[in-house]
Amino acid sequence: MAQVEEGISVVIPAHNEGKIIYKMVLETARVLDELGLEYEIIIVDDGSTDDTPLIIEQVAKELSNVRTITLRENQGKGNALRRGFQESTKGLIVFLDADLDLHPSHVNTLLKEMERTGADIVIGSKQHPDSKLNYPWHRKLYSKIYFLLVLILFRLPIKDTQTGIKVFRREVLAHSFPRLVCKRYTLDLELLAVTHRLNYSVAEAPITLTFQKEFGHIKFADARNIIVDTMAIFYRLYILRYYDSSLRPVAKGEPKVSIVIPTRVLDPMTTECLSKCSDLNYKNYDIKLITDNLSKVHIGRPGSKIIESGPVGPAVKRNMGCDDSDAEIIAFIDSDAWPEQDWLKNAVPYFDDEDVAAVCGPAVTPANDNRKQVVSGFIYSSSLVSGNTTYRYSYHALREVDDYPSVNLLVRRPDFVLAGRFPEEYWPGEDTVLCLKLTKELGKRIIYAPNVIVNHHRRPIYRAHLRQVYSYGLHRGFFVRKFPDTSRRLQYFVPSLFVLALIVGLGLSFINPVILYAYLAFVGLYLISVSLSSIKSMNILDDLLVFPGIIATNITYGLGFMLGLFSRRLRNG
Repeated sequence: MAQVEEGISVVIPAHNEGKIIYKMVLETARVLDELGLEYEIIIVDDGSTDDTPLIIEQVAKELSNVRTITLRENQGKGNALRRGFQESTKGLIVFLDADLDLHPSHVNTLLKEMERTGADIVIGSKQHPDSKLNYPWHRKLYSKIYFLLVLILFRLPIKDTQTGIKVFRREVLAHSFPRLVCKRYTLDLELLAVTHRLNYSVAEAPITLTFQKEFGHIKFADARNIIVDTMAIFYRLYILRYYDSSLRPVAKGEPKVSIVIPTRVLDPMTTECLSKCSDLNYKNYDIKLITDNLSKVHIGRPGSKIIESGPVGPAVKRNMGCDDSDAEIIAFIDSDAWPEQDWLKNAVPYFDDEDVAAVCGPAVTPANDNRKQVVSGFIYSSSLVSGNTTYRYSYHALREVDDYPSVNLLVRRPDFVLAGRFPEEYWPGEDTVLCLKLTKELGKRIIYAPNVIVNHHRRPIYRAHLRQVYSYGLHRGFFVRKFPDTSRRLQYFVPSLFVLALIVGLGLSFINPVILYAYLAFVGLYLISVSLSSIKSMNILDDLLVFPGIIATNITYGLGFMLGLFSRRLRNG
């Protein structure tokens, strides 16, 4: 990020605003010129499909204080605001919607309120007594209902979170944005909830709101998503304490990173992974794609390379990628996953600490996965399945770990080599052995950072999901004897103990009525726990599919674990 200067940066996210964006930018520039401030206007095109990109490039040529950022895909207003902030250079940051419902002259109103109150944040508020609103009654009704929901859940010292103009002191966003999860519907609420949690002060200012175009009723799916996201913020804030993590927002520099992607063939998911890895918000990195056979694909980043490995296992391929790299950090990701744009930017700061050998983060289920994949992700994120490692599949607070999958694992290259690289005789499980050597033999640390995020396509339920679960259980059971430091843990034994209890309890229940009643109580309590753990969304069908999935996963893992526990050797893969 460029050196911070005095003045104001106005970030305008735009998606398909070709009819109004030119006028909007000119009006914003005129208002800022009249204020006599040093300023810059940053327009972030969020994957528009109309002529918005062409228009903003034209206005940037006409006005020297205007800069543009063009995102290839629509990823939501929250992501656009984040990117705009990252490219900004001024001490005060304004977020301003592009549709001219709120005239840019409101900037002056909010700046005066900030000067008067000394607040760290000033937001435009539809609920301010001096605000003038000209928009449909049903929108006012939705706004009132949502305000009541937010008031009950969060007790924020403000009456509005969603109005599209806000002013922040730079420090506020620098400390808040690395903690944010939402990209679309509830970014404003999450940002204000986090800033309140971090004890930043906020004030409200009046606005005049006039719709510039017709708006229909909010779709049911949008309303459902808003409620789900709002409840997720509540859960992260008060249950997980996710936002309390002491994240490292800035690195000392940009050390070189090599992204290593092992794959068999260049299938659609690998192509998606390559595309996302080529579009990261980081400058100093290359990509190593290791395939069975050379593929006819061009990777645009300098130093990137496609390596032919032949039909070997993922561990061999990852080692080949590392051997071909001269980077300080190796970022491992699976070919059926793809990283968030700030993946490297958020991970690299932790390597400033020489005691940190590796950094990892959640591998969440992509929003566009189909129902069977989404349900698989819900099953993995259940504590009845993953115990105290649910942070691997969903957002949790910062922590130190000693075992983590290679789907999202960044390792300091010298430590990787000292640890003996990935053991090529294991798959899965090669990442468990590497992490064991990094932490127990080298005495280094592995940091789980909740904002180091990849999206991981799940195996669909039930057959493919259970086949993967069985393999996990088999290898973990085998590792109990071979690598007890990180595998001989109670949570890995629980599914097998559960299976044994089902079998033995069923047999004994025929002997004595007391045992029968105890057995039925045990099964009943388990089914109640599964029922509660199955409530993962507002989609009833998803939850109904999660219920048998948790039961089948527990039994399958338990059987695989027992077989692995008593196996002398395992077949790779």
